[in-house]
Amino acid sequence: MAPLIDVVFLLLVFFMLTSSFTPPALPLTLPKSAVANEPPRPAPVVSIDASGVVALDGEVLIGDQFEAALKDRLSGEDSKSVNFRGDRGVDYGLILDVMNRARGAGASQINLVYESAPTP
Repeated sequence: MAPLIDVVFLLLVFFMLTSSFTPPALPLTLPKSAVANEPPRPAPVVSIDASGVVALDGEVLIGDQFEAALKDRLSGEDSKSVNFRGDRGVDYGLILDVMNRARGAGASQINLVYESAPTP
């Protein structure tokens, strides 16, 4: 009895999977829109190199320029996320300082960008 239940279960899974790959039942011609939605802008990227230089989207910023530029960049965005790229040798205190300044400029989500280590 158990092998029969296994076979029935496998057939059920097979039919469920094959039915999900079938084309739509009704052939439709969808209308075209004259106004296209703009794709969302990518999140701003804050880069910090080993010497402590801070850049926003590749533009080097000094002192209070960073907060003003980031605030301006986030002003029209729905998602207030910022991507952070930091050199391995950057002082941890500097990273926290720049993150706090980003939060002060309106960032609500901070993503840390990293490279994947090769698998052995």
